[in-house]
Amino acid sequence: RTRTTREMRAFLRVLAATAVTMTATCTNTKPNIVFFLTDDQDVMLGGSFPTHGVTPMPKTNELLAANGATFSNMFVHTPICNPSRSETLTGRMFHNLKQTGQFGPNIWGMHVNETKVFDHSFVRSLKEDAGYATGHFGKYLNIMPSDFDLGAPAGYDAWLANPGGDYIAPSFDTEGISDLGYDDGSWEGTASDYSTAVIGNVSIAWIRKVVTEDPTRPFFAYIAPKAAHEPFMPAPWYAEAWDPSWPATEPRDNPAWNSSYDSRADHPSDIASNPMLSETAATLITDIFKNRWRTLMSVDDVIAAVYAECQSLGVVDSTYFLFTSDHGFQLGQFNMVMDKRRVYDWDTRVHLLVAGPGIVPGSIIEEPVMNIDLAPTMLELAGITEIHADLAEFDGHSVAPLLIDGHSKATEVTAGWRDTVFFEYYFVNTNEKCVQNCTTEYDYPEEESECGDLSVQPNQDCWGGCDVECYPTESFQNNFIAVRKLDGTNTLYVEYQNGTQNTGLEFDAVDFFELYECADDEWQMDNVYMQAVGADAARVASLHDEVHAWYACAGSTCP
Repeated sequence: RTRTTREMRAFLRVLAATAVTMTATCTNTKPNIVFFLTDDQDVMLGGSFPTHGVTPMPKTNELLAANGATFSNMFVHTPICNPSRSETLTGRMFHNLKQTGQFGPNIWGMHVNETKVFDHSFVRSLKEDAGYATGHFGKYLNIMPSDFDLGAPAGYDAWLANPGGDYIAPSFDTEGISDLGYDDGSWEGTASDYSTAVIGNVSIAWIRKVVTEDPTRPFFAYIAPKAAHEPFMPAPWYAEAWDPSWPATEPRDNPAWNSSYDSRADHPSDIASNPMLSETAATLITDIFKNRWRTLMSVDDVIAAVYAECQSLGVVDSTYFLFTSDHGFQLGQFNMVMDKRRVYDWDTRVHLLVAGPGIVPGSIIEEPVMNIDLAPTMLELAGITEIHADLAEFDGHSVAPLLIDGHSKATEVTAGWRDTVFFEYYFVNTNEKCVQNCTTEYDYPEEESECGDLSVQPNQDCWGGCDVECYPTESFQNNFIAVRKLDGTNTLYVEYQNGTQNTGLEFDAVDFFELYECADDEWQMDNVYMQAVGADAARVASLHDEVHAWYACAGSTCP
């Protein structure tokens, strides 16, 4: 039956606070792996890790950050949902997954050829090459196999998946979990069902089932809540939550927030022309910021509850827990009301926490890593040395030698590790966010709302159903390849080409450049490309060659 909101809340809180007495006798020699993936959870604007003193996720901070490792230079290769998630699943870069035009019925494939993703993820290798029980719970990709009348991709035993869907009354494609009360096909929730709680409850029940049925079989659980993605709907029990220690607004003490026209004049596309943020826009941004934190409170509950379940089953000491986001976010930076899609640190930097066997509690790992490194990492943690499943060669590299204390290859891998990360992105749509003349009425918590103020409906603190005072997110010039150097230079170098991947784009007619010296320009305000060309043309030429070498790489040729 469908759990009520009160039951779901109680279920998660009890699991997080208490331990069940049943303990499994586990003779399995392979570790279990639990992978948590949030959506749009930024690092630079707060609400992530490191916490900078305050956090909506205190339990996660204690269980995973204090008890595990934090990667301080974790980046995503592409700062938007579908490509990033495809890259994470396959360990491959965008140029090795992209296609001309769109895959599927709409733009939300974002130029990814999903035939290279669906049946070719690292999850398949865990199942086929190492015998793992595998389950996916939550957001998968923005384009789903069911869009093509396909079932769960190869490699999954359990499947509760959607493209993000709704926070309230969510629906999921389902397979392999009928014994948990979800028949094969699809499941439709009601207004009393909150997506993060449903995802948490099913994932916990599945973990309990697989460990109880066969304690010797390792499991992999991919747990992917919608939070903190638009429209930022907190669980009803957290709708008014705000700790007195938390900030009153989103971070505004940085030069990128509501920046002047002059300060943006040397930036690309619509950034230079975006209007100044009005008081209405600023208020909305603050309310969005707060609701994002509130959605993450439920993620914190799920992570703590999954961890507690592993403790109660006696498997926590043989389980790796990984937690990251598909990309960052912006809230007023360069006068964009919200969203991602940009090359700047607030969109590309994300957290990566890892706790488990052999990891030094509280350790900080500074080497630059990308989401394409996660697939090979999880296979190494699983002890897979030969991949027989139908996967392409990884572009990323396992971070296990950087992570595991006493790893046999730690010295060798650390000495040869990259000092640069690579970004690649293709325009999707302008994605204007308008904040005036809002006419749509909403009814939270009975339905989703595209408003910041959820206490009174209708109101004018919204972006949905509005058509005046609009702030675009991107234009056709926002196609880029870039390198972010984490060496002594700490440089961000970017090349842009106007156009669209709908007709094909290969960065062979670049028309705009950016270069930021990030050691002294944390918020990427001062584009010094022209000065650099005049002062050291050889350095700029070297950066150009480097970014195109990354763009051409595949498999073992990728740094």
